[in-house]
Amino acid sequence: MIFVIIALLFFVQQCTSINLLPSFVSNENNYKYLSTGASSENYVIDAITDKTYLYITYDTINNYFIVDDSYQQIKIDTDGSILFKTSDKTAEMPFKSHYVFAGNAVYDFSKSEIVPEPYFKRINTDTENLEKKWITIFKEFYNQASTVVYGNNDIIYLKIDEGWVALHLSENHYFGGDNISARTFENYPAKYNQLIFLKDTKSNTYSDWMSHSGSSVDKKYNDYDFEHSNYPENEFSYQNNKIEKIGLKKTESNSTFAYTPIISQFLAVGYYKLQKGDEYVRFKEDAVKFPFWFFQSDSYLNNYTLPEQFMTETEVSFIRYSYPTSANKSKSEGLYIVKRK
Repeated sequence: MIFVIIALLFFVQQCTSINLLPSFVSNENNYKYLSTGASSENYVIDAITDKTYLYITYDTINNYFIVDDSYQQIKIDTDGSILFKTSDKTAEMPFKSHYVFAGNAVYDFSKSEIVPEPYFKRINTDTENLEKKWITIFKEFYNQASTVVYGNNDIIYLKIDEGWVALHLSENHYFGGDNISARTFENYPAKYNQLIFLKDTKSNTYSDWMSHSGSSVDKKYNDYDFEHSNYPENEFSYQNNKIEKIGLKKTESNSTFAYTPIISQFLAVGYYKLQKGDEYVRFKEDAVKFPFWFFQSDSYLNNYTLPEQFMTETEVSFIRYSYPTSANKSKSEGLYIVKRK
């Protein structure tokens, strides 16, 4: 009889929207959604962008962050303040660079005063018959250039004494690499100091275009691929500052297994805390719970931090919330910065 009762209670807890387990969250009203503002005595979580497909880099020489969500590029200082942003739809920021290349100008985010630099010359193979001498032109500019950046749109950007040259790639030449990795051309490496990615140690993923939340449905590559990638960041020891789940409450059923009334997914609200200094920043967010995952849920939260060696430079970290469906009632999808007030 006891076994039957236990089995029944287990079924009710795991397969219905009823919450039998007691809540371990005190003062639930003090937990705010990310989109409505969450803070502690000395720290605050502020919104940066409502996009989730993005990357975050850090300049280890000049000490600032860059957020690129394809729609805008944002420079943020070590206190967490926005210093500069561009929102030119023609702009691109190549892999781990601090340069934004727009249609009419170049922006160097490493400078304290960022001003648009017009191109000295644009060479477009679509309008100029350069096929036979293209490689000669490229080598001439490459040897002169102090900076060479391979763009995402088959353009090579070269900084010579007279200014920036934008050289479109000839159709008979090809880059190595792709839009989410370092691009190169034959035996001519890029010439610029690459920035580094931040890392979420809980889901074991970097803050690049391929980052994943660690959820059961959003993990885009496994740990083996990650550990055997060519990221130089693999050599760093990152801050192990994980978002801790305090409690979870199911709110309603969301879907059933095909052709059955058996619930396959619950919507829920998760309660979380993140330690900053000697205190905790607490917040809540919509989550997903699956039947028979007794203590597990998908939170779709990343906390991106810097390597430990930069802890003296900044306390700033970033939370990305990438809830995958429109069922998110909090409307909190996007990137947030955690900083001192």
